[in-house]
Amino acid sequence: MIKTLLVLGLALVAGRLAAAEPVNAVANVLPNTPQHPRNSEGAFVTLTSGRILFLYSQFSGGSSDFSPCRIAQMSSDDQGRTWTEPRALFTPEPNTMEMSVSLLRLASGKIALFTLIKRGTLDCRPYLRISSDEGVTWSASRSILKAPGYFVLNNDRAIQTSRGRLIVPVAFHRTTREVDDGTGHSIDHRGLALWYYSDDEGATWTEAKTWWTLPVASTTGLQEPGVVELADGSLFGWARTDQGRQYGFRSVDGGDTWSAPQPTTLRSPASPASIKRLPDSADLLAVFNDHSGQFPFTVSASIYRSRTPLVAALSSDGGSTWRTAKLLESGPRSDYCYIAIHFVGEAVLFAYMDMSDGAKNSHIIRRVNTTWLTAPDDATTTKARAILHDIFDRDETWIKIHAAEALLAGGEAIAMRERFLQLASKADSLLYRVGVWRVLANTSPTQAERDECVAQIEKIFLSPSPSDLPQALETLCKLRVRVDGPVLDLVRRSVDGPSESIGALALWSLCLRDEPTALERLCSLLRSPNASLRLSAAYALRWLRTGDTTALRMLAQAADAEAPSTEAYAYLLSAAFALDANPARRPAWRTALEQVLAKGSMDARFEVCNGLLQQSTAASLRHYVPLLDDPGADTRVGAALTILYVRARE
Repeated sequence: MIKTLLVLGLALVAGRLAAAEPVNAVANVLPNTPQHPRNSEGAFVTLTSGRILFLYSQFSGGSSDFSPCRIAQMSSDDQGRTWTEPRALFTPEPNTMEMSVSLLRLASGKIALFTLIKRGTLDCRPYLRISSDEGVTWSASRSILKAPGYFVLNNDRAIQTSRGRLIVPVAFHRTTREVDDGTGHSIDHRGLALWYYSDDEGATWTEAKTWWTLPVASTTGLQEPGVVELADGSLFGWARTDQGRQYGFRSVDGGDTWSAPQPTTLRSPASPASIKRLPDSADLLAVFNDHSGQFPFTVSASIYRSRTPLVAALSSDGGSTWRTAKLLESGPRSDYCYIAIHFVGEAVLFAYMDMSDGAKNSHIIRRVNTTWLTAPDDATTTKARAILHDIFDRDETWIKIHAAEALLAGGEAIAMRERFLQLASKADSLLYRVGVWRVLANTSPTQAERDECVAQIEKIFLSPSPSDLPQALETLCKLRVRVDGPVLDLVRRSVDGPSESIGALALWSLCLRDEPTALERLCSLLRSPNASLRLSAAYALRWLRTGDTTALRMLAQAADAEAPSTEAYAYLLSAAFALDANPARRPAWRTALEQVLAKGSMDARFEVCNGLLQQSTAASLRHYVPLLDDPGADTRVGAALTILYVRARE
């Protein structure tokens, strides 16, 4: 009896611990150091003892793809919650470097380890080692390719199919110079997708009968391909491109032949996606930099940057469509890439490189509960989504645009983009024509498509006496467009023009250009006797996301001085709270904003929803659920937006 009670007690304690465990948390960070300025491209394997090994690329003497690098190892004995200190596993031969790990538990029980070994910039090939003793020792490395050349096998890419075939997808890059210059300029970055397979667990290898290049003009071609086996035994492959999306391939003969590359619905920069099948399921899990528009993203001048946000999504149709996106990382000036995926118990481990300004080239291991990751919409989320669709379908004012933008945050960016592409041809006849181009700009997967939308908005702004000139200028500001030419001339004239409200928007636009005195003049409007100008200034500052200490101090003072009865009250508090203008006052501002949520006007409530959005949690949703039944359409939109936003992030 005592033993039974003890077991029950331990079980209860374990249950409480499990219940308290975060569903999404960082388990380990490998920072960059002077000795190791880059840690990246790794993979996991679980040993028969339950221990998890993580092998990764440990650089020294530099952080480029051609700097000295070796393979290092860490381990975890608690399903990835904590990790040992790293240790070097292999030391490359002189004048070589080794990186980019794939680990695979073979059907025979052995462990396969794939890496890239580079001998300068003209010779880069995948190599294989085998361990028969759970990673204690490894065989000598041997190239899986006989021909020399530059062949890229990304980390965590090798698979073994249900029939026992090993498949490695590689990108081939032709050499462009006879002499290795050591900088990477000796290779053509336009990749060709190739596949190699082995039916004897790596003893011999055969190249697939088909290979592909990208069938459009491109500077990347098909880079860093991957492959996953679907539930029906067919194969789905993908590769990163500079076309604003991953391109996909399919094979129905075990990887011997592949269909021509086609654009997928995974919208992303030229950054690698990682895809695996969920255990005991036909569903696919993808982790990638989502540029669909569901989560905010920026478009960089370099096609190889803007690798944020990092998002997990699911597919039930073999990669044709994706759903239930969950946000993993969202640093606006970060680049998250080279993801490894490993399932362990009720969790999944994600390992990836963090190239943010403050943690450049560090490495993160994140542990996520698969139930949270795969959970369908709950009743409240379903209701919020239905309300937004109803408003979008019925409303023909700017509230329609607000509903559409909320649905972007709810994971329907691609569907919304398709709806707005249909509206584009008749946009000039719509009251919300600027909004059509704003939604399309925010969901454009390439800079060229976004530029086309911006050009349409600028055309409206420059047209003679447009009734929607304020909306056009505000939208250019929200898209963070640095205006120039005739648009800039008109913006400058508008600063001191007859319309004070447009003048505030013009100052916002000039702030985006970092023009002298623009921010100072905008902040001076916070002290205007005109409540409408105080409102406009606060609204612009919130969207500018300014960190200027003087501006924040003035904003905090203005928020505390504003009377609750004015139309500017909600906007000043919203901006001060969102920008954390005075940390000591933030709790009081939150309380005041929640009071506006309870009994403010429709416009004030919508603004408060947006101001509180970034700090909203599941616990705070109690303030928003009742608003789903509010008579004000924009109030319902703001509440639904918050609910969808929180559900995608917590």
